Amino acid sequence: MPIDSSQPLWAVALPILRLVLVTVAGATVVLAVVLAAFQSRLIYHPPHHGPEQRPAGPPGIQVIRYRTSEGQQQAYYVPPRRGGVATRTWLLFGGNASSAIGWGDLVQDCQDEQAAFLLADYPGYGANEGTPSPQSMRVAADAMVAALAEHLGVQEAALAPSLAVFGHSLGCAIALDYAAEHQVERIVLVAPFTTMLAMARRMVGWPLCEVLVHRFDNQASLARIIAAGGPPITIIHGSDDEVIPVAMGRSLAQRWPERIHYREIAGADHNSIIDEARSVIYAEMGR
Repeated sequence: MPIDSSQPLWAVALPILRLVLVTVAGATVVLAVVLAAFQSRLIYHPPHHGPEQRPAGPPGIQVIRYRTSEGQQQAYYVPPRRGGVATRTWLLFGGNASSAIGWGDLVQDCQDEQAAFLLADYPGYGANEGTPSPQSMRVAADAMVAALAEHLGVQEAALAPSLAVFGHSLGCAIALDYAAEHQVERIVLVAPFTTMLAMARRMVGWPLCEVLVHRFDNQASLARIIAAGGPPITIIHGSDDEVIPVAMGRSLAQRWPERIHYREIAGADHNSIIDEARSVIYAEMGR
């Protein structure tokens, strides 16, 4: 299209600028709609297996079945190797792409023979029905503990004083959500993020991150736990974490240095830390 040389340059450029802005705005809106509609698939990567599969590990693993509004759920209880009543029962919440059956080795190698473990799967993970979300995971965690108490033939209130939580990655958020609402005696977190919004901002930038619905907030949960005089807390993070930056683990620990014991594992990445820091993990679980 020929340009009218009698027009000032701004008059020529303005329609082009408007077209560019409208195009960019339209593309942003479309992308935001897509992110809003499919963010569950982008956030969660649930592995699946049949209900008959169980974690490799020590003998005596027991399936704990329960129901929520999401449908049939199950977790896996590992009683103390020495038998009798557990001195500490660890609620173990795994990461985004893991399922409970993958945590058998960690349990088997634990030196505390009087500790018990309850390995959690989230709705939609492992053999569980339903869809993962902050709300469905919170409900499932509560129902899982109630089902364990029933399985052991004790009141849930009697079980509470021995409970401790362990989380890795996404599981840190579920562990902290539980600890913010219930009595626990120990918290161990491996590779926690600060907030899911901060993670979304890293992935898609602003303003697209604002469409996030699944807003786990570990900063807020820790603030509640610490304000209530909660239990000892340890954060363990790998220096080479390629999924959740080590700066996030450091940031959480630096907010409450007098309440959070921080251990940084040189050279460990997001998943290798579970093996490379195994002795550190056991030491912190035994504190």
